[in-house]
Amino acid sequence: MADERTPPDVREGVRSGIYAALERDVERRGGHTARLLAAAGVVGVIGAVGLMLLVSGHPFDHHPTWHVAVFSAVWAGLLVVSLAVAFLRVRTPTLPLARSASVGLLGLGVAGICGVACPDPHFLAWWSSTSVGTGLVESGGRAVSALCFGVVSSLFIAASAAFLAVGDARRAPIRPFLPAAMLLLLLAPGVALQSVGTSWAVFSGWFVGTTAGVYSGVACGIRARRCIGR
Repeated sequence: MADERTPPDVREGVRSGIYAALERDVERRGGHTARLLAAAGVVGVIGAVGLMLLVSGHPFDHHPTWHVAVFSAVWAGLLVVSLAVAFLRVRTPTLPLARSASVGLLGLGVAGICGVACPDPHFLAWWSSTSVGTGLVESGGRAVSALCFGVVSSLFIAASAAFLAVGDARRAPIRPFLPAAMLLLLLAPGVALQSVGTSWAVFSGWFVGTTAGVYSGVACGIRARRCIGR
């Protein structure tokens, strides 16, 4: 019995079966990946067109002609990359990239809805015309008013996106830094475009306020989702 060996044809059959199974798995994964990339591209094009339509309502009389083209191209590139990361569920043992990208994409969608609902395409001008915005301009200046607007608006956007996108408490916990960074990256071109024609102080205040609001909002959204999921 000790001298018995597996016949060569049996070994070859087992080896061929393993190789065939691996090839089928690779083909299926490759096809699935290709379909996801195609879906990300289609959704990215649709999203880019939506962003263009949103930007097209912005008055351009004080913009150089290249502003809209550059900002739209940057937005479209970031959108397609984020969609690819989310669709392919890209992740590492320490970086939940796909879930973070989902927060950023959902936050950009919420921001787009708010932009459409805003009665003035110049969001900061609309804010300054409200009683709160006017009071802040009079008491602290336009930079302080822009900072407060960035905090308030991005806090709502980020909290909504994080609450809806991170999933229930049964999934692995996620820290707010990465999803907040991805959402800020997607919102930054809009802040820059809207700040054209103001001052560096106004842009800096708006961006700093947006950064603080995004991080705080994502943290609040994640914590609220955990509390509800318990």
